[in-house]
Amino acid sequence: MIRNNPDIDIEKLLRGIQKPGRYTGGEFNSIKKDPTRVNAKVALVFPDVYEIGMSHIGQKILYHLINSRSEYLAERFFTPWIDLERRLKTNNIPIFSLENRLPLYQFDIVGFSLLYELNYTNILTVLDLGKIPFLSRKREKKHPFVIGGGPAAFNPEPVAEFFDLFLIGDGEEAIFEILDIYVRLREKSKKRFEILEELSKVKGIYVPSLYETYQPHGSSLLAVRSLEKGTLPVRKRVHLPFNQAFFPDKFVVPNTKIVFDRVAVEIERGCPQKCRFCQASQIYFPPRIKDPSFVIDKVIRNVDSTGYEDVSLSALSVSDYPYLKEMTEFLMETLSERKIALSLPSIRPGGLTPDIMENILKVRKTGITLVPEAGTERLRRVINKSLTEEEIKEAAIQAFSHGWLLLKLYFMVGLPTESQDDLMGIVELVKELFSIGKNVLKRSPQINLSLSSFIPKPHTPFQWLAMESEESLVEKHAFLRNRLKKIRSIKFKNHPVQNSLLEGIFSRGDRRLSSVLVQAWKQGARFDGWSDQFDFQIWKKAFSDADLDYQKYLEKIPEDSILPWDHISTGIKKEYLLRELDNAFKEERSDICEKTDCKECHGCIYPFWHKKNYKPYQLSTDVQLVKPGNRSDDSHRYRMFYQKKGPARFLSQIDVNNVMQRTLRRADIDVVYSQGFHPKMIISTLPALPLGMEGRGEVFEFFSWNVISEKNHLDRLNSLLPDGFRFVHIEEKKKHDPSLTDDLKVSFFPLKSSKKK
Repeated sequence: MIRNNPDIDIEKLLRGIQKPGRYTGGEFNSIKKDPTRVNAKVALVFPDVYEIGMSHIGQKILYHLINSRSEYLAERFFTPWIDLERRLKTNNIPIFSLENRLPLYQFDIVGFSLLYELNYTNILTVLDLGKIPFLSRKREKKHPFVIGGGPAAFNPEPVAEFFDLFLIGDGEEAIFEILDIYVRLREKSKKRFEILEELSKVKGIYVPSLYETYQPHGSSLLAVRSLEKGTLPVRKRVHLPFNQAFFPDKFVVPNTKIVFDRVAVEIERGCPQKCRFCQASQIYFPPRIKDPSFVIDKVIRNVDSTGYEDVSLSALSVSDYPYLKEMTEFLMETLSERKIALSLPSIRPGGLTPDIMENILKVRKTGITLVPEAGTERLRRVINKSLTEEEIKEAAIQAFSHGWLLLKLYFMVGLPTESQDDLMGIVELVKELFSIGKNVLKRSPQINLSLSSFIPKPHTPFQWLAMESEESLVEKHAFLRNRLKKIRSIKFKNHPVQNSLLEGIFSRGDRRLSSVLVQAWKQGARFDGWSDQFDFQIWKKAFSDADLDYQKYLEKIPEDSILPWDHISTGIKKEYLLRELDNAFKEERSDICEKTDCKECHGCIYPFWHKKNYKPYQLSTDVQLVKPGNRSDDSHRYRMFYQKKGPARFLSQIDVNNVMQRTLRRADIDVVYSQGFHPKMIISTLPALPLGMEGRGEVFEFFSWNVISEKNHLDRLNSLLPDGFRFVHIEEKKKHDPSLTDDLKVSFFPLKSSKKK
């Protein structure tokens, strides 16, 4: 039952709901505190569905960091899918947290992760279901403080009216400062605006109510200026030192499959590359790395505590991590014995060395993604992508030579100065890579080609440029598709142009867009980042109702204009961005920071914070991966009988199988794996029960190199299960006994006829 809502039955609520496992909670390693014994409760809200939000490293860090202090509690919220939103509204049930199922309005702080502008309507959905007024000015003392943070907060104006404050920059750098001030002032019965004024003094905090908008001369966009209590500019928080910045040891393990279902450990924040289109490299500047030994420690601890079978090293440009080769070697020596695979996010081709590929291959092939962005070297000079065609081809040769059959490629269309020759360059480069794969593999490779539309994002050298028209972008996407469609093993993944246009509008928007957002939400806009839910006609009507021309937000902006986001400082100077814009039109590359002299550049405010040279590092760790004990020379066959009750019955059979496999790993049970490039646990199961049905005697069978007994292992296994599961019996079978499937017997019980009286 939901706390403070005893009449609500969650199991009844979820019947017939799509993917109900998103909402049950009770995952292994989740943290459930007593809400009555903390000083402040924080709701961490990711404005998208569970499987996307649970993949976000930032929320994982804040969740475990806040809960590391006994006086604070953090619980998770995600935007419910449309079916559950309707049911909650119909039954007047407030949205509730996954841990204690507390209604959103009972929290003190509601923090939204703002990663993507097309999630903005989902913010309104959560506030509406949480019974919190949309507009900050209409909230009273009883309401939570609503905070926004993340990359989209670097232009907060389109959603400024919905937030009490924004945290600009690294969240873990300031979260306890915010909470301590809030608790201290609340106990003194301070009024809401007085608490906001005090919080505004914290570096990195932007309180929109302390500022006003105005229209500068010669500009069609609203800018921001300070009222009496506000300070300008608002400078972002930068977490330093970063080499051993907080990172959790025990990730929450989702019961359902998520987008990035693995241990992902951050190895670097920021990026030393200077791609002129890239907003992330600007807002996360300066680049900072984690100590390799610290990373290894976190990888090993999380593998042991989660039971995950995959590890990923996370960074904006993982190939620029100075100790990547040494660390992958060290990790795979440790992980390969447990059949734990290592994957790397999209990397620059120059960083895809044979040594790194050999290490990745020690367990199984994971994804290889190359990001050329543009089809010609001329255009790559314009965007300052330090990459040659030869490097791209060499990376493809390495991938295919090591047995990869699939290559993922990312390109953008609509880049500044792009011509027909540049588009043909994409066609020719993809065909060349396909030909390389065919020659190396002696068969057709699979190429997944992702095409997105360029958006001139705030805080980048291209922020003043216009975005190409819808007609032009559609034509360019079609041009590429038509010229490559004859190669059947090339699959396209297009980001819809209209979605990109709306993203461009809101990333470059001003405070007037708040009213547009509310209108679109009222007309049914939800999950705009999902192509099957997006309806641009709703947005066109909302702009018309607000008497705003959305094209104005996509036009070229004079370079001397005061921009809607100028009051937010990334630490990168505006004159530097203008200098880089000039270099782009000259088709000149700029060196990365490691190769330039800060005294000559003067492009940022962090010249003494950015470490440019890294000395050789001796890898070491005191943490060892737990190895399964009692290993025998021969394998043993076991059947595990278990119960699946309560919220666990809302998990699909695939999810249940994953739960069981990860539990066996957490228990250090050495299960026999299949052979080949993709080794998997050899486990047999029976036909699945219908979703939502309890199981009181379900069973699966596996082989193990360990000697397992009910006496020695049952209690430990049960301690490692998520809520709703329980092992009831372990049975060892002889090798000549019938298999689990052969043992399945069906009995028919004829109904006895009853005599009529």
